[in-house]
Amino acid sequence: MEKKIEVSFQSDRSCESPQVVIKAARKTEAIDELINTVEQRLNGNVQRIKVLKGDAVVLLDQNDISRIYIEKRRLVVCADGERYESRMSLSEFYSRLDKDMFVRISRFEVVNLEKVSGFDQSVAGTIKILFEDGSETWGSRRCLKDIRERIKKLTV
Repeated sequence: MEKKIEVSFQSDRSCESPQVVIKAARKTEAIDELINTVEQRLNGNVQRIKVLKGDAVVLLDQNDISRIYIEKRRLVVCADGERYESRMSLSEFYSRLDKDMFVRISRFEVVNLEKVSGFDQSVAGTIKILFEDGSETWGSRRCLKDIRERIKKLTV
């Protein structure tokens, strides 16, 4: 089990531009991932993901993706009102996504929280997720705790 990372801020009036420094005994894969995430955020670069539209290969920005789900053993990617497919597994696709934007809501689906317009928790033991484009889906009981924690982070 990996230890929690301590995050802190230090004010330095002599510093002309912000710096991010990571201190650790050794460089790990998790640290490399953290560095890449920070660099992408600061540079405004969001990783693009290769998907298929028929036989054509399309590169999608993560910001455009609203949801990813499995339908008839195929991975479907919804973005800007269009449906795409991917040959990746859902787990592999999810591993390439920004974890601040995306949350897994079931074994078969991942959603972009920035594309969600609301949540309906009126049905006991589950959660209905409403999207900006008018579509909707349901979170599984198994993922309910994680979904609720992410909702709390959004509202704080």
